[in-house]
Amino acid sequence: MTADHLRDLADAVRGLLDAELPGPALWARLEELGFTSLTVPEPQGGSGGTLTDAAVVVREAGAAGAALPLAEALFVAGPLLAASGAALPPGTVTAYTGDLVAEPGPRGRWRVTGPLIRVPWLRSADHLVALVSTPDGPATAVLPAPAGLSPGENLAGEERDNAVLDGAEAAVTPLPPGPWRHELELHGAAARALQLAGAARAVLTLTTRHVTDRVQFGKPLARFQAVQHRLARLAADVVTVEVAADAAVAALRDGAEDRELAVASAKAEASALARSVAAAGHQLHGAIGFTMEHRLGSCTRRLWAWREEHGNELHWQRRCADLARGSGDVWELVTGEPGSRPL
Repeated sequence: MTADHLRDLADAVRGLLDAELPGPALWARLEELGFTSLTVPEPQGGSGGTLTDAAVVVREAGAAGAALPLAEALFVAGPLLAASGAALPPGTVTAYTGDLVAEPGPRGRWRVTGPLIRVPWLRSADHLVALVSTPDGPATAVLPAPAGLSPGENLAGEERDNAVLDGAEAAVTPLPPGPWRHELELHGAAARALQLAGAARAVLTLTTRHVTDRVQFGKPLARFQAVQHRLARLAADVVTVEVAADAAVAALRDGAEDRELAVASAKAEASALARSVAAAGHQLHGAIGFTMEHRLGSCTRRLWAWREEHGNELHWQRRCADLARGSGDVWELVTGEPGSRPL
């Protein structure tokens, strides 16, 4: 995997997202090119990419505000399918890891019961991939998205729907023993950090363009020192979120021992900096950035919504503190070098 490969992948995905296709048509095109199944092996119907490839897609989708469950499909559904060996279902796929129970049913099928709470893009999905508990242990369930649901939205107007499964028929495949809910919690948080990074980069791009083009007192806003300082701080915050999200993905991809710390740090930073990124964007745009027609507002609403999903900054800061207490050595926890101390 090279930087050129990832850059080409980002360009290809960005080109599709910029085409402004309607949701189903956009998913179909992304699916056709293998972008929706990068984390599913080829023998199971996927395109056999890596988590790093998937991160590029999720980040670009975050920047574009794509109304699709790409984060859920690539960072939750994909790993569940890959680990269990289940086949990738056709169409739009979302995922859920809450309290669902599967019991054996007739004709080799299974019955899934339990609540679905604030599932992203459930009403727009064709299939749901879920983590379920069975009498023999954890498993992956694949079932059609339920028809009877209670629609909901997050602050950005994205679908977050509720439903109750009462013996819904599903295909269930066992998972290897392991802390699956914990691992998928980390994957979900990393995906939101990537989306926050994408939206933050979009805010920076829009703001840079605005202060360059907008003329005040006979010169562009970008020529004023106060604007330059604010823009530089915004850029620094955006890069911080991007680097932290990339580190979390790399730790998950490699199965690193410190992957929980990497994800906790990334989501805590991304959620915390979402406020300052949004504030800087709106301050530098002035009143124009608050209008419903301006794209900045859609970016900042997603920042405010995603910072709370999969744990806000306080949740993950506490997780970092718990890890530090558990290790007994903060320096070793952060650097991975036992016995090394700063002078």
